[in-house]
Amino acid sequence: MVRQAQKIEVVAAKFYQGMVMSSSVCVVSSNDISREGLAHFLRIEGFDVFKSINSVEEMAETSDRFLAVVDEPDSAFQFEAVEELKSRAENAMPVILAERFDMAAMLACFQAGAQGYIVKTIRSQPLMTSLRLAALGEKVIPSDLLDALDSSAVSTPMHPAPVSSMASTNLSPRECDVLCCLMAGYPNKTIARQLDVCEATVKVHVKAILRKLKVRNRTQAAIWASSNGVGEGSLM
Repeated sequence: MVRQAQKIEVVAAKFYQGMVMSSSVCVVSSNDISREGLAHFLRIEGFDVFKSINSVEEMAETSDRFLAVVDEPDSAFQFEAVEELKSRAENAMPVILAERFDMAAMLACFQAGAQGYIVKTIRSQPLMTSLRLAALGEKVIPSDLLDALDSSAVSTPMHPAPVSSMASTNLSPRECDVLCCLMAGYPNKTIARQLDVCEATVKVHVKAILRKLKVRNRTQAAIWASSNGVGEGSLM
C-alpha cells in the first residue's frame, strides 16, 4: 500500500507539474481544532489559505475561483454544504471531507457541483495530492468507491423503500412544485426565486419531500419523480 501511494503521488506530481493550479483555499469546519490544523498543514504544503470559516453560510458572494475544503462529518448535510457554497461562489471547487464513505451522499455532492469527495481515513500526503488534483480541476473520488462496487454496496437495503406512486405521497401542491425544481437540478436559491419564497421555506419543503417519499437525498427524490411521471411542466 505504501509503494502504491508513492506511485500515485509521483504520477500526480508529473501530471500537475507546470500546470496552472488554483492554490487559493478556503477551509470550512465547525471544529476549531480540525479547521486550524488543516489550514496550517495546507499552508505548509504551499496552498494559499485565504479564509478559514465555521460554515459555508459565512462565505461572502464572490466570482473568484478557489478550492473549498469542507469538513462535514454528517452525510445528511454534505449536499447542502456544496449547494450553499456554489450559490455564494459559483466558481468555487468544493471538496468534501467525510468521516465515512456514503455512496448516496457522494453522488448527491457531485451532482451539486463538488470537485471531490474524500474520506478522512486517507493519510496526510495522499490527501494533499488529492487536493492538488482537485485544484487543477480534476474530479477526486475515494478508493472506497471501488470497494463498494466490488461488494455490490451501491444499494441501501437498510432504508425504507420509496413509496410506489404519486397518489400515495401526500405531497402538498407547493411540495410538488419544489419536487419539479429538484428534477431540474435547481439549488435552493434558484427554487426560492422560482417560487417567490425564502430559502428557509424551500429547505423545509425539501425535508418534507424526502420524508414523504422515504428517500435519503434530493438525487433520489428527483429519480423517484422521473420514474413516476412527474413532469416539470407542472411547475407553477
